Amino acid sequence: MHDDAALRARWVEWHDAGEAITRLRRRVYMAEQGFGEDMVHHPKDPDGLHLCALSGDETIGALAAYVYEPGAPELTHLELPKVDGLSVQIGKRLEEAPYRGALISEQLGTSMMLQISESLRPVRFFLTVRGTHRRLIDRYARRGFVRHADIGSGADAVTVMTIEGAAAMEKLYVEYRALGKRSMHNGTRIAVPSLVPFLADTDREHLLAGDLLGAENIYLDPLPRKEELPRLAAQSRLMAAEQRPRLMATAFPPPPASLLDVGTGPGDALAAVAKEPPFSGYRIRGVEPSPDLRATARSAFPQLDVRRGTAYATGEPDASHDVVMASFLFIHLRSPDLALREMWRVLRPGGLLYVVDVNDDTFTGPDEIRRMVEMHDHYYPGDRTILTDLPRRAGEFGFELENHFATTVRNTGDSEPVFGQDEIVLRLREGWGLLAFMRSQETTAKLFEEAQKHYFRTQCELSLGIETQVYRKPAAQPDEQLQHLEKCSASRAAPAES
Repeated sequence: MHDDAALRARWVEWHDAGEAITRLRRRVYMAEQGFGEDMVHHPKDPDGLHLCALSGDETIGALAAYVYEPGAPELTHLELPKVDGLSVQIGKRLEEAPYRGALISEQLGTSMMLQISESLRPVRFFLTVRGTHRRLIDRYARRGFVRHADIGSGADAVTVMTIEGAAAMEKLYVEYRALGKRSMHNGTRIAVPSLVPFLADTDREHLLAGDLLGAENIYLDPLPRKEELPRLAAQSRLMAAEQRPRLMATAFPPPPASLLDVGTGPGDALAAVAKEPPFSGYRIRGVEPSPDLRATARSAFPQLDVRRGTAYATGEPDASHDVVMASFLFIHLRSPDLALREMWRVLRPGGLLYVVDVNDDTFTGPDEIRRMVEMHDHYYPGDRTILTDLPRRAGEFGFELENHFATTVRNTGDSEPVFGQDEIVLRLREGWGLLAFMRSQETTAKLFEEAQKHYFRTQCELSLGIETQVYRKPAAQPDEQLQHLEKCSASRAAPAES
């Protein structure tokens, strides 16, 4: 028997944990499975990304990832062609026999694949199998790996399996994310810490794919702008009224102070926020990656300072803002952890991170519409349930949750929006507007049509929660703040204007 409560996971450096990992590999690979000493070692172990499961101080499970730059000679040896981006080998997955029923190594593997996909954006995953492990080839194939090459013969034969290409990598990510969510409800649950601070703390920040992530817009790219802009304007008007009491109930730093809005979009929401009493005397700035939306914001609201920047690279100096605001942003991020790190960087000690977003975990409605919501969320590269997990994630970067507000939006009204205590009541048509953007995804187009017909035919009730989470960056002593800035100080140089 083992104590599930004592199990934990952590990323480790080889010079700290290599001996414990090597002992575990010898026990499993050599004593149990009959491999030789060569199976215990990997030439890239000192530079590998090692994720371990521990029971107390004992390492009882481990998994490694080895990162290769384009043109690495090891890839040529494995007959892997050159690709324009990182290749990541997943390997050395194992666990002690008493823990194998708890699916620990599966959880480590799922989390590792997800976090590497989100934070490094590799263009290829690969693995090698040999000896008795060749029985796992079919299992890996079911996970999307393709048999690429067989190298050598006899006992020395090695099979190389790969996943590569944008479509295959996206499919892998979606499936592993669903697998990760299911694992939260099955077997022994091990919370795996974020890979992002580990890479930054171990001088491997160059691996983080902030530029690649900032170049994609998973929300806007599939949407017709002419249809989406009116919806965003209507949403901003609705949220201005909903947010007014939330803003008044929040202890913002007193002026003179500075607010940075990340993901400003067409500017409606920021223009409304700028008029609110808590921000009188504030210097207010927005950053937005889309040239079209920046132009729209500047044209409609010339008083706003809207610059080019992303959630992963705002272009703002270290510790330069007292408030960072993110409204309907986190659900559209592929890597919330990289965004949290950037927001921590630009916030002054004692500053606030103010997050407003929808949470699909709160959806209620008929099965015909729930299926469409769940299918959209399954395939969408962002995460419309991120607010459920955001307090844990934010805590890993040092943020402290200070306040949490929840508003339920219902579609049972028969006039203009009605604002009650923690509730907004909309008319039927406006209620459907909460989900109308889901039409843009090809994988759910048919379900969307069926759900929309059912909705207006039956005039069924539905509701969805909008949450406001307020986090504070603790006030640091001067020496502590200096150390933090030195550790994190890949300060993002301001992007050139366009």
